Amino acid sequence: MEHSFNSVEFLKDLARELVDHFSRAGKATTPGLVGSARETAVRKKLELILPPAAAIGSGCVIDSYGGTSKQQDVVAYEKANCPVFSINDDPETTFYPCESVIAVGEIKSTLGKTELEDSFQKIRSVKQLQRFSPEPESFRMYGSTLAIMGAREEQFDQKAKFGDQIYGFILCGKFGVKPETILNHYRTLVSETDPWERPNLLVSLEDGCIVYLSAGKWVVSMDASSGTGVAHTSIRDGNFQYLVTRLDWIVKHGRTSQILPFQRYVLEGDGRMQILSYLEYESKT
Repeated sequence: MEHSFNSVEFLKDLARELVDHFSRAGKATTPGLVGSARETAVRKKLELILPPAAAIGSGCVIDSYGGTSKQQDVVAYEKANCPVFSINDDPETTFYPCESVIAVGEIKSTLGKTELEDSFQKIRSVKQLQRFSPEPESFRMYGSTLAIMGAREEQFDQKAKFGDQIYGFILCGKFGVKPETILNHYRTLVSETDPWERPNLLVSLEDGCIVYLSAGKWVVSMDASSGTGVAHTSIRDGNFQYLVTRLDWIVKHGRTSQILPFQRYVLEGDGRMQILSYLEYESKT
């Protein structure tokens, strides 16, 4: 019996369990079942660890201008503020308004060049969605219903400001090719993608992380538009835990547009009531 609780060791155990889940998922009989088992394990682990403001699901992300993303393995969204539209409770036909989506993730058992390209495209399809922001000077923190009116330099801008963007990550069990091959192809895909549309982090449970790095200072950036290049890094027994710390940060410090998404996605048009007929009260005198 332990005399004190060690949270670091607890998270290491969760990461080891995740590796084991990935291995066992590979014994399923079809690619679809393998993917489902793998993604379910990740979603359960993330919901266990992340702050209660965030819920974890899967499906597609939508905006109020008619945009719909590709299907996402993991969708982290505001638990209290997000209307979830699900057809027959099927994850593949479940839709989340982008104003309440915090992060999305792609889950792969083994990551090669093809899987990396697929993940880039899926995450990009989310980051291209447009959050409704009629007053850019006003914004919300995730999990809050309170709009904040900021100074001009604080205005909401999902293209220019990392904290105003939906966070995107790739998580895999291991690399299917040499790490230098993954790193080189990651750099190529980054150079072909606008900064606000790039994944923010790639994590391999066995092989380390791909991050944005500033040479000289050797500072890792969460912002995909920062840094001077990409780097292959590793934290001993801590790659999954690093992803958790990044997601925790975005849940607590990320911003979204001021408008709560419910009414805009439920009522057609501007939501104004039309007066069809009117009768005054009859006089009692």
